[in-house]
Amino acid sequence: MPVEPLPTGEYRVIQQRHPDPHQPGAPVHPSGGPAGVLGYTEPDRAAAHGGVVAAAAAAEAREESNWSIGDFRLATMLVGTVVGGGIALTNGSRDDRLVFVIVAALLGAASGEAFGFGLSRWVEVRRMHRIVKRRVWFSVLTVIAVAAALVAATPVLLPEVAGGVGQGFIDAKNLTERGIALSALAIIGGLPSAATLAAVKQVAADPLSGTPGQQLDALLRLRRMCARMLSQLGILVLLVMGVNAAARTVGTVELDPGVVIFSGVVASFVVGTMYAPTAATLRRRGQIFVERHFALDHVPVAELVDAAENKGKLEKLLSLDQTTFGELKAGLVVLSPVVAGAVALMIQNLK
Repeated sequence: MPVEPLPTGEYRVIQQRHPDPHQPGAPVHPSGGPAGVLGYTEPDRAAAHGGVVAAAAAAEAREESNWSIGDFRLATMLVGTVVGGGIALTNGSRDDRLVFVIVAALLGAASGEAFGFGLSRWVEVRRMHRIVKRRVWFSVLTVIAVAAALVAATPVLLPEVAGGVGQGFIDAKNLTERGIALSALAIIGGLPSAATLAAVKQVAADPLSGTPGQQLDALLRLRRMCARMLSQLGILVLLVMGVNAAARTVGTVELDPGVVIFSGVVASFVVGTMYAPTAATLRRRGQIFVERHFALDHVPVAELVDAAENKGKLEKLLSLDQTTFGELKAGLVVLSPVVAGAVALMIQNLK
């Protein structure tokens, strides 16, 4: 039997108490230590239902995937920065190329960020609807063909800068290997967004399932998604113009200022090719939703004004009061200056 020493030098026998099955003791904290001794424990909880457990597991999985997506986007941004800066450093001239290298690195970083962002939105759209990849590939290849054709046509569309209408493709001073590489870098960064916009077009082309509230939530999510992608692409357009402006004074040949305007026109046109079909389809789906669920035909006269105001607010949320060009002008901050510069350049050439 266990004994306990006393201060007087004697020993006392310790009587052990057996636990009462009808009165169980306080649970011990699994970590032990002071928390378990002092009784800072949580009461036992009943097992949760399967749906709650599944939702918690799904939330935990989403959290882990979000961390991995963030790491992936950081990696793509760093890779784009290195590639963009490396392309700019291939310039043989060391004079006045610091700004060119910095802007090219920023273009690479924005391209990498847009690449990761577009992939994230692609995964989000695929969770909402079944996507026919054949149509997506057609849209992506169309964007690539338009962009490649416009870049290749630069010497023809800008003959004064190229040195004459009959000058060859390789000898054109306004279309260098570095310019082609940086253009390809920007195009690659925008391809996931082009694929996602094509997928959003498929979702909006088909009737939405679920209750009116679920349909409205899907429309708002798609609208926000498209606006965010347009903002990302707008940054690419701005940096494409910036890198062409920085390249004008780098090297032995100084480029014409029209190259900067032309690059903005080309980039804006490519973005418009991506965005315009999706925006029109999404706006049409929103119009059908409003006409079906918020029609004013059977509204009492006393409630007609309030119903019309609510309908107008909903149309504004769904951007039904906007045009495709208006959305592009809001998303591409350089669109209006580019159009104005292009018109001024055309007028100057006509004189």
